[in-house]
Amino acid sequence: MTERKEIQKRWLANRFDLEKTRRKKQRNRGILPRFWKLFNNLITIFGQFLKVIGFYEQGLKNALDIKLNSFELSFPNLPGNFHGYTILHLTDLHLDIVNNLEDEIIRVLRNNHVDLCVMTGDYRRETYGEFRQILKPMKKLMAHISAKDGILLTLGNHDTYLMVKPLVKMGFNVITNETIRIEKKSQFISITGIDDVHYYYSEDAVKALSQKIEGFKITLIHSPELYDVAADNNYDLYLCGHTHAGQICLPGGIPVITHLSNGKKFYKGLWEYKNMKGYTGNGTGTSGIPVRYNSESEITLITLKKSAIS
Repeated sequence: MTERKEIQKRWLANRFDLEKTRRKKQRNRGILPRFWKLFNNLITIFGQFLKVIGFYEQGLKNALDIKLNSFELSFPNLPGNFHGYTILHLTDLHLDIVNNLEDEIIRVLRNNHVDLCVMTGDYRRETYGEFRQILKPMKKLMAHISAKDGILLTLGNHDTYLMVKPLVKMGFNVITNETIRIEKKSQFISITGIDDVHYYYSEDAVKALSQKIEGFKITLIHSPELYDVAADNNYDLYLCGHTHAGQICLPGGIPVITHLSNGKKFYKGLWEYKNMKGYTGNGTGTSGIPVRYNSESEITLITLKKSAIS
């Protein structure tokens, strides 16, 4: 059995067991029960409360106002042939929480042509149960995303291993605890995709980040919770989501909940740790109920630049 098949076999066994028992496994905390049903009930009550006081419609309007945020990141060790390389980052789409959300995403993305598109998890609303309702919207998105080097996906804590085969069949490249290489005229960058570590942590996630890989390295992980492992293994860029930037925040964007067990200070936006840069996306969709207050839904467009070595 090849090494890749062995990794996939262990990944599937870990996912299958935790999904079947509806438990979660977190780094340094072991296997824990989920309280998602209780949390969902509380969210439903909160949503009804928002409707009663007349705040729900504004929250929905805020959530559907998706922004395309563009910025540049510079690295002295970026291969010269990747200077100007563009990466479109979407995370936390939760496509079945609002009807036709994919059409709003497509509207925002219209006429954008990029080198690579990456998606860092959470494609459905619930953390268990049916998933096929997101397949048609995902296929529609694929048809409208123009990415020369394809679309890379990692899974989030709302996703199931059952999604992988149909998504791969559509043409998405789902990477779980493994590294791929993108080449341009004899130069390359490496991208490591890690399975969700908020619910589905495994030692293979750490092993994947600990491989001896030379050159410029990017990791795609649903949450920022392995920031230290990635930085200690000389990753240059860490792209993630999961937090929705709090989604429902106090004035000033202060989050009420971030749903992080590690790396809580990296719940939003650009950040740095040691020599690594990171970006935690706000989320393109919403979780629980489709509202936002003092936060915004976003898609990010990142342009990599080679900076002068000082």
